[in-house]
Amino acid sequence: MDNSSESSHAQEDDTGSTEADSSVVDNILDGDAKTVFKNKDLIDPNTIVDQDRIYGRDEQLAAEARAFRDTLDGERPPDLLLYGPSGTGKTLTVKAVANKVKERAKQKGINFDFVAVNFKTMESHTLDRAVWKLGYQTAQKAGVVWDIPRKGVSTDAKYVRLYEIVDQHFDSLVFILDEIDALTGNKREDEPAYSRLLYSLSRAMAEQHVDTLISTVIVTNYPKFRENLGSRTDSSYNPNGVHFSDYDANELVEILDRRRDAFKEDSLSDGVIELVAAYGAQNEGDARRAIDLLRDAGEIANRNGDTEVREEHVQAANDSVVKNRVLEIVGGMSLQKKLALYAAALVADVNEGTAPSPVVYRAYKRICKMSDREIYTQETVNSHINKAATYGVLESERTSSGYKSGVHLLFQFNEPVEAVLETIEEDSSFDEIQPDDVRSMAAKRI
Repeated sequence: MDNSSESSHAQEDDTGSTEADSSVVDNILDGDAKTVFKNKDLIDPNTIVDQDRIYGRDEQLAAEARAFRDTLDGERPPDLLLYGPSGTGKTLTVKAVANKVKERAKQKGINFDFVAVNFKTMESHTLDRAVWKLGYQTAQKAGVVWDIPRKGVSTDAKYVRLYEIVDQHFDSLVFILDEIDALTGNKREDEPAYSRLLYSLSRAMAEQHVDTLISTVIVTNYPKFRENLGSRTDSSYNPNGVHFSDYDANELVEILDRRRDAFKEDSLSDGVIELVAAYGAQNEGDARRAIDLLRDAGEIANRNGDTEVREEHVQAANDSVVKNRVLEIVGGMSLQKKLALYAAALVADVNEGTAPSPVVYRAYKRICKMSDREIYTQETVNSHINKAATYGVLESERTSSGYKSGVHLLFQFNEPVEAVLETIEEDSSFDEIQPDDVRSMAAKRI
């Protein structure tokens, strides 16, 4: 065997890796790889930023500060209800204020802290798991071990241990309960789990479980969750409401500009922040998504070896985000639901994003015949498409304007139609369908 060829290949060590592989890894780990970032933490959604980086929320910051001010006077802060759409600064502002109060309280010898739990991210939405999570997070803040297992111990025992830690380690404590409406519990119970949790926390001091000053901050997109509170909870839980509205594009520009120093100087090209803000405004003024998009654009620039984040990086990042979001929604659909949604998307593709249900049904039947699939009723097809509406892909409304078929549904896509089509067409079940033929038919019918 000719060993001379070995000189043209990287040598393999006894771990199975090669010199070439190792050098690539070493270059990245040793910091030799180019990066556009200076302080990536500033565009991490989990970072608690200073209040001077928060824009357009002076009124909300003031309301939170006035409430938390009571802590510094040795009094219990009032409960707060922060409500508004996602990404409008609810969690961001309250953590920033709580962090500032923690600093001031320490100067005055007051042991104050806050415990934040997002209930939507929990694998189980029961009261028992919620109390365990609160205890675990509180023990971490106190610097002690949470020695209660998830299972095999009653909820009451979890409460007892939670209150012991609270009473022994804090003068004042605020529980920040994020997306509490996800804490539904068992549907067979008389009231949701979040109602029972709020009752217990609101009564902890009155029932002498703790001497610590306990208050709660509820963070939610759905303030109507209060309609399902049990009567005893409703009478004992009376928060001060603080509303958060959507950000517009100009406000998003200001917000992103305050994170500019997450990047190296001159690494953001002109127009990048404005483009990210425009995409964010399209997503209902969600600042969190806008910040994530800016970070993703920087990551793409890094992967390409570019030293500057440009508009094409933002566009690529947005396309990826949209595609992943649509894939997550569409990926779990049954074939018939995909066929119905595909028909609606093809019709919308030739009608500026809208699709009247009679035309959609004709497109659906054409698609089913092409792929030799069973044809369902129009009522079922409309139901399948409306399932996508629950995930935000589209909206539907009843209308009778401009059509002879009487009252019907009009579907309006929220996600880019092209992304929906591309995602569905990745399914091999759609290989036999001729989309241009369906588009042509739909265009004639509209």
